[in-house]
Amino acid sequence: MALKAVLLITLQREPGSGYDVLQRFKTGLAHVWHASHQQIYRELDKLHMAELLSCETIPQQDRPDRKVYRITEEGVAFLETWLAEPLGPQPVRSPLFAKFFAWERWPDEARHAELLALRESLNVRLRSYQAIEATWFADPASLTAEERAPWHTLRLGQRLTQTWLTWIDEVLTDG
Repeated sequence: MALKAVLLITLQREPGSGYDVLQRFKTGLAHVWHASHQQIYRELDKLHMAELLSCETIPQQDRPDRKVYRITEEGVAFLETWLAEPLGPQPVRSPLFAKFFAWERWPDEARHAELLALRESLNVRLRSYQAIEATWFADPASLTAEERAPWHTLRLGQRLTQTWLTWIDEVLTDG
């Protein structure tokens, strides 16, 4: 359900091909949503079949035809309904957290290696967020509220990532 809404949000301002949507994910949505290119293309087809998107096929030489998707009135209505409905609490599900309930069986070396690897991936994520901020939100004060809204999600992502890093350091120090 959420991927469907995210794709409609991506196409609400400007029509685009599957490739365009992938690029928008990489540059603007990377910090809030992840989807593989297979998931995106599959969901775009479903949205088209459900008449939430229209699709114009543009012939190309030496390449497959380009499909450009545009949100329909039904798609706008669906998106507006989704936006108006509260999401409710989001469960925290993490296999890592489950491992903590078997602490006594979790080998120290494996635990340490896993937490270090997680720390490194979080540092990579933090650097990615910093690059997004420098590229897209270098001067947040100059942006409109609408343009600044995604920056707020980016800032939350940065803070949550920093909290995770602090937590990992505490666990490594304690255990």
